[in-house]
Amino acid sequence: MKVPARGGHSGFTLIELLVVIAIIAILVALLLPAVQQAREAARRSSCKNNLKQIGLALHNYHDTHSIFPQGAFGKDQAVWPTNGNTNWRAFILPQLEQTAVYDQLDFEAGDFRGLTLAGTNSILQNLSISVFLCPSSALDPFDNSGTSNNAARALCHQYVGIQGSARPIPGPDGNRGTRDCGQGWSCNNGMLFQNGNTRMRDATDGTSNTMIVAEQSGLTNGQNLTSNYYGGWHGSRNNNNVDSATCTDHWTTGSTCVRFAPNSNIIQVGATDQKYRNNTVINSFHTGGVQVLMTDGSVHFLSDNIHFDTLKRLCTRYDGQVVGEY
Repeated sequence: MKVPARGGHSGFTLIELLVVIAIIAILVALLLPAVQQAREAARRSSCKNNLKQIGLALHNYHDTHSIFPQGAFGKDQAVWPTNGNTNWRAFILPQLEQTAVYDQLDFEAGDFRGLTLAGTNSILQNLSISVFLCPSSALDPFDNSGTSNNAARALCHQYVGIQGSARPIPGPDGNRGTRDCGQGWSCNNGMLFQNGNTRMRDATDGTSNTMIVAEQSGLTNGQNLTSNYYGGWHGSRNNNNVDSATCTDHWTTGSTCVRFAPNSNIIQVGATDQKYRNNTVINSFHTGGVQVLMTDGSVHFLSDNIHFDTLKRLCTRYDGQVVGEY
């Protein structure tokens, strides 16, 4: 009787297994960037939505008060020699459905620095408000390593008000609205500057051509403190007029006088310039540029390669210059 031969065992050879692994690795390598791009697109869309909400809040504040909030609030140094009040972010809290927080703030306390938040203002410690944070930023929003703010854990906001631009073309009255005040250049030719009182109609260049808020969420705290040395609720140390000869030791946080291109890796320029105050760079973790809010409420993406004259014109409300494409 003939015994049938047993069939051979089927299976992968080592070479076949290696080929399959190589194919899988290639597919992962091809798909991973697409997945990362999709995630970043979603984060960028969320960031854009944050700016739109901030724009709506600013408009609602203007509708209520017939004026935009002060970019930074400061009083006489004789009253508050080393302290500083708050900035535009605190003023629009009711328009961001944060009335319960706003109602507890003591604006006469005179000190919104993170390290000394006290009394009812201590509610700001460890308080996170998502609309002030860009989801693309890899920074810990409460980390200001190496500064005195770190102890109090005051939120380091990632959107900054626009004071204006340094050394722009003079306005119709010949006023440039900017001066080197000892802590970098300060401005009042934009929309959100210290003790400002701008209205919608003051953007004579057109509200769609005038920037009011921009991202400031990109550089690490070790390189640039993103205008949050004392925490994102801090305002200004004094009430010196930018246009006056008394404009000395003048600094603000929460708003910036634009002096450099987006995402510039600027640390400090000159012995008296402060990397974390008046001229902190608008920046982001988005590839190739930064998102900005215009006074009309629209949001645009500015390329890192935008012509600097164009950027200055966008930051200035009344220079009368044609902006052009950007």
